[in-house]
Amino acid sequence: MDAVGTLIRIMLLIGRSRVRLIGIGVFLPCWLLLWTQQSYWNPLYFVGLWVGATLVFYSVGPTGYPGIRRHLYLALVSISAWWWFELVNSYVHNWEYITIYDYGLWPYTILASMAFSTVVPALDSICRFTLKMVDRISSVSRCDYKFCLVEILGGAISVFLVFVMPTIFFPLVWVGPFLIFDGIAGLKGKQNILTELIYRRWAMPLAIGSAGLMCGMLWEFWNYWATPRWIYSLPYLDFVDVFEMPILGYLGYIPFVWSIYQLVRVLNPGKSGVIH
Repeated sequence: MDAVGTLIRIMLLIGRSRVRLIGIGVFLPCWLLLWTQQSYWNPLYFVGLWVGATLVFYSVGPTGYPGIRRHLYLALVSISAWWWFELVNSYVHNWEYITIYDYGLWPYTILASMAFSTVVPALDSICRFTLKMVDRISSVSRCDYKFCLVEILGGAISVFLVFVMPTIFFPLVWVGPFLIFDGIAGLKGKQNILTELIYRRWAMPLAIGSAGLMCGMLWEFWNYWATPRWIYSLPYLDFVDVFEMPILGYLGYIPFVWSIYQLVRVLNPGKSGVIH
């Protein structure tokens, strides 16, 4: 049995090394091209940068690469989720993309979808680090049925307010989806993040939230000298920029990653990844 265990560990190390080498081989040249070139294909360099970085994060993480099928599943969820936020942004106008080419409808849709596909896998790969440092997060803190319904209603109202009064309620762009998916997760018997916060059980929310902040800092860092890139306009909060993002805007990454965490768990309760 010891020999079998040793063989399995060796195979896992070989697999991680291969994933890491592939990740570095994609990540580094795409990073260089994204910051130095101004070509029509620059959006593909952004995709390559984040796919490569995600592979590296997975390979050095505590559980290794979850596999291509899981990665593709998270990418599909990512595309759908971020197009929703793009829809909301058409009302709140909190960010816009600066490009030097007019891509047209279909090329833009395809290239944007490819870029959006990198968001959730990146969050998943970093969550593996932060969640590994937390003890007993697998225990389920069940929340009251009525509490979950009220939370979902609060999320729906938040989303509604964003659409009807975007200038005032734009911060709820990130809060509304979190409340909805967190409430649904609670109804399905999974850990409810809001319940954890109310009872001052900080470990799980902070572990996931810190992953969102770390990923957000990397997004903003690699965006700053990129072509194309995005810029922000946040009413009442547009001061003290860290890269392009006003410093208080980084707080939005916390409910954002919470909502993604719960969304993926609601859609797929499998155990093949950290965000499940």
